[in-house]
Amino acid sequence: MPVRIALAALLVLLARGPAFAQIVEFEARYWITDLHSGSVKTKDNEITGNDVDFHDDLGLKANGSPEGRLSVFTGPNSRIRLAYTHLTFDADKVLTSAVTFQGQTFTAATRVMTDLEIHYGRGAWIWQPLVIPGLLKFGGMFEVKGFVANASLKTRGLTPEIRESESFPLVVPTLGLVLDVTPPPLPMLHVFAEVSGLPAGSLGHIVDAEVGVRYIPIRFFTVSAGYRIFDIGIGRNDDVAQLTLRGPFVGMSFRF
Repeated sequence: MPVRIALAALLVLLARGPAFAQIVEFEARYWITDLHSGSVKTKDNEITGNDVDFHDDLGLKANGSPEGRLSVFTGPNSRIRLAYTHLTFDADKVLTSAVTFQGQTFTAATRVMTDLEIHYGRGAWIWQPLVIPGLLKFGGMFEVKGFVANASLKTRGLTPEIRESESFPLVVPTLGLVLDVTPPPLPMLHVFAEVSGLPAGSLGHIVDAEVGVRYIPIRFFTVSAGYRIFDIGIGRNDDVAQLTLRGPFVGMSFRF
């Protein structure tokens, strides 16, 4: 008897239509990142006048960045979204000039291995009150962004090994805009764009923007592609790190 009741309740819920069936969405993305620019400067570096450039000085290269997003639809025009992106960069280069990082000098002609890892988490509330049915949704976004950037440099082939590392944590609220457009002749094709960011005073700045296209080949399943730009400057005391990334992304999502 309890099994029949549960089955009947499930059928009633499913009969309520797609609005109920599409409450939760999980999206997996892969971002092909390009390190456009990046540098770090600490209080100790300022004494020596050395500003470490990630690309020119260290040869740092970006690896592909996976991302997961979980959205809970709280209404026809609003949703809560949680996202996590894992960014990694590495390099193995013989220095052409001396580099000072966190008070430690790595001399020219030294082989140095560099690793940079960024954990980027976000929690957002998105509300799009401006609606043209079947054509457009537009609104705003309030988002809290959290970062932990871990950077390390170490020599290779020297005894004893020289190693130095530092972490740059940052949590900051941001504001943004979100746009979704469905071309009338192509209801299975959605164009989307969003941008969020905020100057964080002495802590730095953040800008995260993307534009792309979603295609819905079958119900509850979506594939997407687009282009994303991410720029962050982290400041803590007299330590400053700056990073600008850009590149295309692909993704797929499922709604339940």
